[in-house]
Amino acid sequence: MSEDQHISAVEVVEGFVERIKQVNPLINAVVCDRFELALKEAVEADELIGSGKLTKEQLQQQKPFLGIPFTTKDSTAAKGLLHTLGLVSRRNTKATEDADAVVLMKEAGAILLGTTNIPELNMWCETRNNVFGQTLNPYNTTRTVGGSSGGEASIIAANGSPLGLASDIGGSIRMPAFYCGIFGHKPTSGLTPMKGFTRRTGKEEQTMVTAGPMCRYAQDLAPFLKVMIGNNISKLNLDKQVNLEDVSFYYMESSGDPRASSINQAMQQALFKAVSHFRELSGHPIQKVTFSEMKYSFRLWRYWMTKEPMVFAEELANREGCVSPFQELPKLLVGQSDFTLASLLRLFNDMLPSEKAPWAEKTTETLLAKIVAKLGDNGVLLYPSHPTPASYHYSSFLRPYNFGYWAVFNVLHLPVTQVPMGIDRDGLPVGIQVVAGPYQDHLCLAVAKELQKTFGGWVPPFPV
Repeated sequence: MSEDQHISAVEVVEGFVERIKQVNPLINAVVCDRFELALKEAVEADELIGSGKLTKEQLQQQKPFLGIPFTTKDSTAAKGLLHTLGLVSRRNTKATEDADAVVLMKEAGAILLGTTNIPELNMWCETRNNVFGQTLNPYNTTRTVGGSSGGEASIIAANGSPLGLASDIGGSIRMPAFYCGIFGHKPTSGLTPMKGFTRRTGKEEQTMVTAGPMCRYAQDLAPFLKVMIGNNISKLNLDKQVNLEDVSFYYMESSGDPRASSINQAMQQALFKAVSHFRELSGHPIQKVTFSEMKYSFRLWRYWMTKEPMVFAEELANREGCVSPFQELPKLLVGQSDFTLASLLRLFNDMLPSEKAPWAEKTTETLLAKIVAKLGDNGVLLYPSHPTPASYHYSSFLRPYNFGYWAVFNVLHLPVTQVPMGIDRDGLPVGIQVVAGPYQDHLCLAVAKELQKTFGGWVPPFPV
């Protein structure tokens, strides 16, 4: 260990491995590990540091995450680890190569500890499947962790992993980050390589999905994102200094969707605390805005999902035919189906009439134009994360339209950071979303750091 090195990579990896072993039996987050390989790579990282082959500056430039552990979702290909996608038919399937984003992390020196639980094919707002079961919220195990990156959020919140490599097609980063009280960032669409995420080739021309970071501390988002976006780094201004006194702040109190639940008091207070802080910081009023098209959030996302390069019934069948909900529902009722209720409901939903293309595309275009015109290149929208903190398991079936609070920003391809804002009187995390214009991710991250500094950020779900 060099004189300015406070802790070895081996000690770091051993610490997180031990923590996973402590908490995972309680929350069921990590579903496949590579602890022995991780410790071997930690030894190699310490040897590289001690060898003097690279200067400190070279290490920081070439290996910014040298010796730092991370986890990723089961749906992210990680060579040698299970890659089930939550499907019983793939329960023994292992990835033969790393997803491109995993390659970038490893090249930066990061050490993969294992993969975490997801809903089937990442397509539900709770993390449950018939291969690994249900993931539990470390703040209250009777509450949901969200989806699809629920395993990531749960293990990060429980201090079992410092960083999570996740993906987001309809809130899959931000929803679990919110429910589990951590930070998550959905970048501007099209920046992160998607090959190896849920069997994607990386050549998909039109998609709402993007990869992004999850972590406990706001200051970790930008370095993580820099690695993940690779050669697209020049499209963002992640090193640009942001003077928040010069930023234009706006806020919305709700989506306006009459089918969604009302924003509860704790969530209102979280939003108003942020609004009040930036009003005082800037010295001028923060404008409340309304975009009438936001009330169609769920419907717009439903339409744009029909443009994604996958057929859900075929993917459920592991691309060997199609799954019929009419055949599977009777099996489910007697406990004999390989599929969850969420997936069968998704199949039935796909049979319903789709949204009209001219209406959906024009409404999306109008909404995006309004938001971009308002935010410009120096504006931020403070937006509710969800009507309530984490709900009880299975209750999401009763409130499907609440999902629109996250999904609309995938439709619009805008950058969004989920920011924790403390806990409510029941000990559950509350938070807000911070939205900026296209490629203005640095504004979201700067606001996240300021809110963390002011309100404390992540609150441990265990005594400190």
